Amino acid sequence: MVASPPAAMLEYLVCCFDLILHFLRKPANRWGAFIALPIVVVIALLLPTLLYALLSQAVLLLLMAYLRPMWIVEFMHWTNLRKNDYTVKYQTVGDFTFCYAEKGVSSPNQASIVFFHGLSATKDMWFPMVTAIPADRHVILLDMPGHGDSTQRSDDSYSFVDQASRIAQFFIAVGLKPFHLVGISMGGGVAVAYAGLFPKDVAVLSLLCPAGLPGHEASEYLRDVGRGLIKVDRGKLPINATEQHKAFAYVFHAQKGTTVARLYSWFAFEVLRPRQVMHCKVTKDLEEDVNSKVLLDYLPRIRSPTQVLWGKHDRLVHISGADVLKSALPDCEVHVLPKCGHTITYDRPFRAVKLILEFGNKK
Repeated sequence: MVASPPAAMLEYLVCCFDLILHFLRKPANRWGAFIALPIVVVIALLLPTLLYALLSQAVLLLLMAYLRPMWIVEFMHWTNLRKNDYTVKYQTVGDFTFCYAEKGVSSPNQASIVFFHGLSATKDMWFPMVTAIPADRHVILLDMPGHGDSTQRSDDSYSFVDQASRIAQFFIAVGLKPFHLVGISMGGGVAVAYAGLFPKDVAVLSLLCPAGLPGHEASEYLRDVGRGLIKVDRGKLPINATEQHKAFAYVFHAQKGTTVARLYSWFAFEVLRPRQVMHCKVTKDLEEDVNSKVLLDYLPRIRSPTQVLWGKHDRLVHISGADVLKSALPDCEVHVLPKCGHTITYDRPFRAVKLILEFGNKK
C-alpha cells in the first residue's frame, strides 16, 4: 500500500521530528544542544546570511532525502568505497553482469576473502566489518544475483543452488580460486551450496547465521508474521515504513531501553520499495529449496575448514541452525556472539572480523 503524497510527506516529517527527540533523549546530547543554542543566536545576529545559507541547505537536504532517498544511500556507499580503497567493477558472463567491489590483488601466498550478502541487501552491507581487514588482503564484495547492481531478471531462478552455480561462472571469469568464502543469512545458504558444489574452490568457509537450513526452529520473526503481528508482502518483507520499524527489532540487537529512530526505518523501506517485486521472487525461489531440504544434500560434500558465527539474540534466523551445522559438520568451529542479533555486521562487526581472520590464518 502506497500512501498519498500529503500523508507520505506528513509521515516523513513525523519521522524527522522523532529523530530529533531520539537525539535529545541522551543527557549528553541535551547539554550539547543547550551549549549550541546561544552560538546559533549569535550567528543569527552577526551573520544572518550565513545562518540563512545553512538553513536553506538543511531544508534542501531534507527535501532531497524525501524525494530521492536512494541518492543519500548511494552517496554513503560512494564515501565508504573511497574511504576504504575499494573499486567497483563489473564482470559480464554470457548475458549476466555481476557487480562487485574489490580491494587489493590476489596472492598465491594468501587466500582472497569473498563476501556473500543477505536477502534484500547489497555488497555495501559489509563496510562496517571489512574496514578492519588489513590493507594487504585481497577482498571481493559481491552483489548477489538479483541484488544491487548485478543483473535482475524475474525469469531467472534465485534458489540457493542456482545462485551458487551462476556465481561459479563469475569466479571462472575473474580467475579466482581457491578463496576464503564468507556468507551471511541468504548469502550463508548460498555459500553452503557453493562449498558443496565446488569443494576445491573454497579454502576456508565462514558462515554467519546462514538461512535455508531445514530442521532448525522457526524464528521469532516468522512466528510473529504468522500471528499477524507484522504485516508483510509475499517476500515476507514489511509492507510499509511502520511495519519496517517493527521489523527492525527483529533484525538488530538493541540494548535494553534503547530504540531505533523511526527515520531509519522510513529510509530502509523507501530504499527497498522499488525492488519489492524482485525480492519477492528471490524469496519464493529460496523457500522452494528450504521446503525440499536441498541444503542438507550439500553439507556432507563440504571439505573446507568451516566456522559458524551466530548472534545470541538472533530473532530473524533461529540460532538452532548452528546445531544443524554442528551435526552435519562435527569439526566445524561455532561461536555464539553475545549482545548480537541477526545483523552481525552491525551489532558485532569487529569481533566477527577478528574471528574470521583468525580462523582463516590458522587453516
